[in-house]
Amino acid sequence: MKKLRLAEVRQVEKSFNWHSRQNFSAIFLLGGGAVFPFVLLRWQAGDGVGSALTAALVLSFWALAAWSLSGRRIGIVPVLVMLVLCDLMTHITVMRLYQNGIFWIYPLMMAVAYVMPWRWSIPLNMLNVIITVWHAAGWMSEDEFSRLAATLLVTWVFLSFFAFNLEQQHGILRNLVVHDPLTGAFNRRYFERKLDEARRQWMRTGNPYSMMMIDIDHFKLVNDIHGHAMGDKVLVALVAYLNAQLRPQDRLFRVGGEEFALLLPETSAAQAVQLAECILKTLAAASLARGLPRFTVSAGVAELPARSPLSEWQTRCDAALYAAKGSGRNRVVAAEPEDAVNGVSNEAGHLL
Repeated sequence: MKKLRLAEVRQVEKSFNWHSRQNFSAIFLLGGGAVFPFVLLRWQAGDGVGSALTAALVLSFWALAAWSLSGRRIGIVPVLVMLVLCDLMTHITVMRLYQNGIFWIYPLMMAVAYVMPWRWSIPLNMLNVIITVWHAAGWMSEDEFSRLAATLLVTWVFLSFFAFNLEQQHGILRNLVVHDPLTGAFNRRYFERKLDEARRQWMRTGNPYSMMMIDIDHFKLVNDIHGHAMGDKVLVALVAYLNAQLRPQDRLFRVGGEEFALLLPETSAAQAVQLAECILKTLAAASLARGLPRFTVSAGVAELPARSPLSEWQTRCDAALYAAKGSGRNRVVAAEPEDAVNGVSNEAGHLL
């Protein structure tokens, strides 16, 4: 069931990313299509240089659209360059076409607000408003100019709120993707992503890297006796306590119902065991908060293997945790060092 839920979540995330890329690429695809007629118009007017520059802008837009759909990450610099070029072309169009070109400012401001971070889109759109108003003041009637200035200002205000709220919502979605909504700990998906990062950090620095798996003992009894609401409070309190014991570089993950994983960089197995023993002693001595039942946990510890596959790391740590629970609970078991089992470290070691 856990694998099924994880697969479903990954499918949702994949679908969300796909639709985001589609929306992003559609902006550049449509933007290129909107600008393309001016390539022909300038060519027919004998403006070869202007036609070539506009064609380059169109091709750049379409290249970004294709790149986005391919699933590859687009840096902020090429997007910013494209928008600046689009700004320049739009203002040149306004200056050349006057009344017929002024309307291009509105879709330009919308594209800037949608694509750029709000810290950049708000001042950039204000600059667009200032340039447009400054240019229009020289040829528009007073009545038309006042309407243009008012509509541009209102558009800028609404797009500023839109850009800010869009980024805030995106941040909330990113937070939900990597965090467990109940406890605030990182979730299993992020845990699996961090395993690869741990391997790369270990290869780069050579410093030890340990994993600790923690499981609440007899958690079902907590739910049965005190209710699921109390069980949720126990999980939240445990995460708060564990976070208070960790360093800034450590990471805590909820990988199951009452099972948690800790990734501890620059930490040997012996040091991880000391931390686990301290945690177990504190939890066994008293309740974490008034009104919460007292509970104990079991823990398994494994150091990142040098030669075995990365999947062995979690397997060895899980096996150590199961050994701790099978030998009486409320204790720590460390996996055998990799060398002790000739590189096949998939069993728990000595009881500590």
